[in-house]
Amino acid sequence: MATPRPEFGLLLHTRHLMRENTGRSDLEEFWRNASRAEEMGFAHLWVGDSPRLSFLDRAHADCLTVMAALAAKTNQVRIGVVPLVPALRNPVLLAHQLATLDVISEGRTLIGVSVGPQYRYAEREFEACGVPFHEKAGRLSESIRLMRRLWTEESFVFEGRYYRFAEIGIQPKPIQRPIPIWIAAADNEKALRRVARLGDGWFTVAHTADQFVLRRKKVDAYAREYGRANKVTASALFASFHLGASGDAAKEEGWDFAERYFLQPRSSLKHLCAFFGSPEECAERLKGYVEAGLSAIVARIVAPSPEEQMRLLLEELRPRLSGLG
Repeated sequence: MATPRPEFGLLLHTRHLMRENTGRSDLEEFWRNASRAEEMGFAHLWVGDSPRLSFLDRAHADCLTVMAALAAKTNQVRIGVVPLVPALRNPVLLAHQLATLDVISEGRTLIGVSVGPQYRYAEREFEACGVPFHEKAGRLSESIRLMRRLWTEESFVFEGRYYRFAEIGIQPKPIQRPIPIWIAAADNEKALRRVARLGDGWFTVAHTADQFVLRRKKVDAYAREYGRANKVTASALFASFHLGASGDAAKEEGWDFAERYFLQPRSSLKHLCAFFGSPEECAERLKGYVEAGLSAIVARIVAPSPEEQMRLLLEELRPRLSGLG
């Protein structure tokens, strides 16, 4: 039996929208890329959440504001944020914002959540938002439970470890009840258990198919322990792409652009989960993921102009992932 090919999502870069020389043309290009991606057949569009600080060029435009604008400027494509960091926000207000966004988008909202960003200054960001850094994991788990209840119940009293309130509910309720929550996890056992216990799906940056297979098996085993067999249905790979007819040239071009965009040497960019090469080479690397149940690929395009890369992803790479198994 053939394995269904994964959906393709596109990460829309928002870092450059924060820089002092940002102009109207940058915004127009951003909306144009979003519209073009929908026309071409991407299943979802994604923006990043991390963070509010500008150290190490890490600042992004606010994800929820951008998602609302994307909802108004598109018609069918789903709209997501990854990695959303709920622990930095009040979960009641966040649930209300996401529910409103789901109404505006007519049920097209997706969220990929994370305990927190993994880089220097992350602790400073939590402190600036009034959240103890050591509470980030506990707050994430409690926030997920709380938001799901706010999305599906009329009102309730809540007495948690981090959040407490007398009987309340939110309006509007989202169209999706509840909004799907995919949880990011690498190889940390506690994180994989969190996916199994609370997730509708799993986000990973597994660099090899073997890593993906091992971690997917652990998620499934833990889900059975928690009585949630077959509940974590989605598996999404967050990866960076630069494709070209010549694999060697594509690799060099991809790393060169990544160094310029992220302002870091390639030795510091291994977290990108890079698929730089020809469509044939990258498809071959992805086959093991797909055969193990990968259901979505969220592509960060590493190139000065994304449209040709978008075409190569959908017209040259995606067809090579059909009919596997």
